[in-house]
Parts: sequence; C-alpha cells; structure tokens
Amino acid sequence: MFSRFLIHKPARSFYYTMENLPNIWLKTKGYLHITAQIDVEKRKHEILKKVLDPNYVSTYAFYPLIHSIIKERKYKAGGEKGERAHVHIKDGKHLQTAKARPLHYATHLDAIIFGCYAEKIQIQYEIELSKQPQLSESIIAYRKLPLQNEIANKSTIHFANEVFTEVKRQINSTGNSVVLAFDIKNFFPSLDHNILKGIWAKLFSCERLPPDHYNVFKAATQFSYIMLDDLRMSNNGSSKLGYNEKELAKIRNIHGVNAFFESPKHFRDKIKSGEIKLHKYPFRNIDKQPVGIPQGLPISATLANLYLLDFDKAIIKNLVEQLGCFYRRYSDDIIVICTEEQSDHVNKYVTDKMTEFKVEISKAKTEKFHFSRLGNDKNICIKTTNDGKTKNAPLVYLGFEFNGNVIRIKSANLAKFYRRMIDSVRRKAKRAIKQADKIPGSVPIVFRRQLYKLYTTRPLSKTKVFTRHKRLVKNAVGEFRIVSTKKKKLLRSNYLSYARRASEIMNEPAITKQIRNHHRIFNQAIKKHLKR
Repeated sequence: MFSRFLIHKPARSFYYTMENLPNIWLKTKGYLHITAQIDVEKRKHEILKKVLDPNYVSTYAFYPLIHSIIKERKYKAGGEKGERAHVHIKDGKHLQTAKARPLHYATHLDAIIFGCYAEKIQIQYEIELSKQPQLSESIIAYRKLPLQNEIANKSTIHFANEVFTEVKRQINSTGNSVVLAFDIKNFFPSLDHNILKGIWAKLFSCERLPPDHYNVFKAATQFSYIMLDDLRMSNNGSSKLGYNEKELAKIRNIHGVNAFFESPKHFRDKIKSGEIKLHKYPFRNIDKQPVGIPQGLPISATLANLYLLDFDKAIIKNLVEQLGCFYRRYSDDIIVICTEEQSDHVNKYVTDKMTEFKVEISKAKTEKFHFSRLGNDKNICIKTTNDGKTKNAPLVYLGFEFNGNVIRIKSANLAKFYRRMIDSVRRKAKRAIKQADKIPGSVPIVFRRQLYKLYTTRPLSKTKVFTRHKRLVKNAVGEFRIVSTKKKKLLRSNYLSYARRASEIMNEPAITKQIRNHHRIFNQAIKKHLKR
C-alpha cells in the first residue's frame, strides 16, 4: 500500500513502485527553511514510504512558504538625456527599471511532495499530448523533448531555431511571413483555481480530485507564507541586515537542526508572539477572490502548462490544422506564424480564446513582425506594436534576435554577460588589493582560474570545479557541527560555450562574431581594476 501509486492511462492502468519510480524529484535541498534540511540519501526509504502513500499525503499539513523577491537590474532607454540607464523617467518621476520576480519556496518535505505529484501530473500530461503530435511539439516549456537520433534533449537553441527556420521557409515560399508574439499578463498569479482543479481532475479521468491530489491542490493555491526579510536582523526597523548567525549556530549545534527554527513549536510560538507575521492569499482578481499559484514550487511549472491544455488544443485545431499556422508556446510566451491575410483573425482568436481561461493577453507586449523579401537575397523585418507604431526591429525570441537574414544573441543578454564579467573581476581585484595592503610592498594577485572558467572560451572538457557538500555531524561532546566535503565535477558549459553551440546548431557565424572580443574585455577589466 505504501510503496506504489496508481497512474491512469486511457486504455489501462499501471503502477509505479518504489523500485522503478523515476525519482527525479527526490533531491536534497541546500536552503534554510522553517523545518530542518533532509538528508535524502540517508532517509530515502522513510521519505518514499510517506510521499507515495495517498493516505499520508491526503492528511498531511503543509507548512507556510517563504517568500522572497529577486530583482533583476535592467538598462532601459529613458534616462534624463534619453540614454539607457537603471532608472527611467515617467510622468516626471524617477522609476527603477529593475524587474521584481516574486518567489515562494516550500520546506524540504513539502517540496518533495510537490515534486512527486508534479511527476504524476507530468506523466498523464505527456500521455495526453502524445495523442496529437502537433500539440506535443508546440508546447515546449518545462518538458524534455528528445532530439531525433540523439540521446540529448532539445534546448532553447533548438526551439528558437525552429521558429526562425519556419519564417525562412515561408519567406522563400511566398516572399513574406508574419509572426505574432503574445505575452500573458501576470500568468502564474492569475490562474483561476476552479479551472485548474477541473482540468487536473479531467486529466486523471475523475469527476473530482482524489483526497491526496486535492490536498496538494489546496497547498498550491490556498497557501500561506512568511517573508524572508522578517527572518533577518533589523536595525531599529529602518534597514534589513543578515540573519542572526549566532541564533542559527545555536539551533544547529545544540539541536542538530539546520533551519531557521529549532522545532515546529518554536515556529508557532514566533507566529503567536507576533515576531513573525503570517500572510495568506497574495493574488486576487478584480472581484477580490483568491487566484494564482506561486512561482518557485516544484509543481508550479507543471500546473501552468496543464492550465492551458484546452487552450493549446483549440489553437491546434482552429489555427494550425484548419489555417496552416505555426504555433509555439513557451510558458506565457506565445508565437504564431501566419500570413498577412490571417494575422487580424489570429490576433483576435488568440486574445478572445485566452479570456475563456480568465487570463489576459498583455496588449502592451503584443507585437507583430512582418518579414518580406527585399531584393534577391535580402530580407527585411518590420515590427508593429499594439499601438500601431512601426520600425525596423528584429524578432526577439528565447534569447535570440532574427532580422530575416541573420540570427544573433539578444544584445541585452550579451551586455548582461559582460556586466557580470566586469563586476566579478572588479570584486576579485578589490579583494586582492585589500589583501596586498596588509603587507607593505606586496603586489595584488588575482587568481584567474575561476574567472577563466566562467568568462572565457578556454576548453572546458577537462576543466573541473569543486562543489561543497555540508552535513551535520555530532562531535565527541554531543554537539553538532557542520562538516564540509569537496567533490570535483566537470564544468561542461558556460555562457560562451552556449553561444558557440548556438552558432553551430543554427549554422550562424554571426553569433561567434558577437563574442570575439570577450578576451579583450576580460583583460581590460583586470588591468583597469588592479590599478585602483
């Protein structure tokens, strides 16, 4: 009973056992949370016995999530002189261009349960997609799609190349092609809970979700959370500092728990005393009803794909099969390639159909790209935004730009890579200078090996990096201490090797040319910052 779960299939049913279950979700997590970290290798049988028991999961009480916000700085036009900057001016106000990405993550056992049920859903989802080959090849995010005649799976390089190849094919065939790019507004926070629950039950051929699935559904939709910043030390409430390392060391050394709290009771006491505030239902629709799922859970991406299953089927039936359009959806990014005559109908159909699922296409991010032949061997790409403005601009998709003639890495992504490179060099040089100042007459030394691995194209086939694995071990006096061990692993890829792989797969020399100056930029950064 404890060692298996049932997977429904159209014509028959089959069981996965603890022995043959593809436990890709059974992983040790390194982050701190409300409850203790779990040594998965040591407790594997115990965890599987719990997680694979529907009775256990149906009555399991999920813990609150921890909420944090990741900010990504962006350079955008709109500075005081119209230049690109981190701040832009709107209505006379200086606004940050940084994009905030809210993330919620679960305790370690909760994450394992979410991952297990994500795998169950994914298996059934793949069975459903396999019934329509065109449907299966159109949904490309969060899935493993194997390459033909190869063991490896497709990456964003292949997905982008398929779109650009189709545009080229249409240009060569008819002399023009139209690409409509849609973006779903606030996708994850907008998902309707009733629609999600219905499609989830339908996937498993049930009128209503089984108790264990329903409990996981509630945990992913009716979740509570605490703020990560509330766990930090505060300076009179005016600024946020680091964590209380003294308190964390006490919890770790005395209680043998690597967590923010020594026990569930300790956490509950903090909530009751008001030291930690518990939040609930961060996402609401215009009627103030709870909607959405959190990003960051192992099940979030699977549920987001599942939510639009019927939408994808409608697009395949009415646009792909009937009109001959080309369709791809990468999470909330939608691409439809069609003719100029079809473009208005396609635009309206996609926008209207999406409203049936109570999510909204972002009109501000809806773009139309018209590719046409200009001369015998030259193409042109005209971009039309939703407000009707047009300009020469390339189609940007999955980190690449295509102007009808050549494919390049998205310029903003390349600029971000160089900023990170220079910032890493600056920080290492600053440390080297600080160390050299302690010894009069000494010369600052920057150990370049790690920088070379990350920011140059030196051969990576034999390049090894060290990873640290930490675990709590009780010492002779009965206290716990962290023991760290180092393991070697090959560094198989960095951003530059990714660029070269893209150049090879897409048969595009222009990508290799984009990164030809990386050595010069790298060496200039070292010279510049070591002189300070």
